[in-house]
Amino acid sequence: MRIILKACASLLTVLFLAAVCYGADAKTYFKQGKASAAEGQYDESITELTKAIELKPKYYQAYNRRGKAYAAKGQYDKAIADFTKAIELNPKYYYAHNNRGNAYYDKKQYEQALADYSRAIELNPKSHRAYTNRGNVYYDRKEYKEAYADYTKAITLSKKNDSAYFNRGLIYYALQQYDLAIADFTKVIQLNPKDPAAYINRGHAYKAIEQHEKADADYIKADELNKPQ
Repeated sequence: MRIILKACASLLTVLFLAAVCYGADAKTYFKQGKASAAEGQYDESITELTKAIELKPKYYQAYNRRGKAYAAKGQYDKAIADFTKAIELNPKYYYAHNNRGNAYYDKKQYEQALADYSRAIELNPKSHRAYTNRGNVYYDRKEYKEAYADYTKAITLSKKNDSAYFNRGLIYYALQQYDLAIADFTKVIQLNPKDPAAYINRGHAYKAIEQHEKADADYIKADELNKPQ
């Protein structure tokens, strides 16, 4: 009887250690895939994340990361499939909703993108990125009132969101509210001094109110930034 119990205990120990190694290996591949993507090595990232998924089929974070790698390569259908799988495994995973919205946006499938961004906001109401992304959909559809509201909300949530300031500046410019446009483009420049587009658009706004010297200074700065280093 003791021999049988000892054998069973040994088996349980082996199974436990195997399970630990199983999870650790998947996590290692996940970390490697994440690091490869950060270096722009998307094919390597996909290979490593696929190994993580093979070892741990319910690894929704790995599906999400692999989807981002596919999206970076412009393979949006594969990206959407991975984000969808991540959502199936964890319906409340905010990142997958936001990222799938990005893939739909890049495919100009605005209704699907809008639905995903809105769901992302429901899951994480403090996500300034999701508000910015949804604002971009509204902007592209020329629904400027809704875009303005989302950009403003994004800025309220994060004062360092240069994209929201930039795009709201474009709306102010379109509405001929040039002083407000200048203020937003100036904020972009403060956050990202090497953004030539911010200088160009602020220059346009200065030109619209006939402050030509300031406009010329901004155009010159933009040209300097656009020159190859």
